Amino acid sequence: MKQSNYSPVPIKQIPLQEFIELSKSIFFSWPLKGSIQLNIRLFITWLLFLPIFLIIISGSYSLKNDLFNYLIISFLSSLLIPFILLIRQLLGWSYVYKRLKSEAINYEETDWHDGQSWKKPIIWQNRDKLVANNDLMPILTTLKRSLFVLTLIFIFSSSLIVYKFN
Repeated sequence: MKQSNYSPVPIKQIPLQEFIELSKSIFFSWPLKGSIQLNIRLFITWLLFLPIFLIIISGSYSLKNDLFNYLIISFLSSLLIPFILLIRQLLGWSYVYKRLKSEAINYEETDWHDGQSWKKPIIWQNRDKLVANNDLMPILTTLKRSLFVLTLIFIFSSSLIVYKFN
């Protein structure tokens, strides 16, 4: 039995098309250029938000006379922004990865087709798995490494506060 390449799935919901759209996105394209470029952009984001958090934390009465804790807490608070950005990228790319690896496409339309599932032809399955393994897996690895490093920095900085209080 020959399978047709006809797809009832709307074009924007085809996993390969979702991958292409994410790759073109300004925000989601950060990890495409490698971990160094990703980390530079995260560092710049952190630098942009650090002054904002310095101003916010300066309103604390308990930190008015404690410059060390004031700086560390501002540093930690401003790290939350790159952390949230990394989580968002990881979730977006993971979603597309799962859709590329699956044998069927779940899709939604606004008419009676809502909640439909369409089994991909073998050619599509092979192509999508190839894209997922060769193109998307390195992106996910880069994001996970950066998230791990950022978590280590956060834990180390937090331990400075705990160490200072003991």
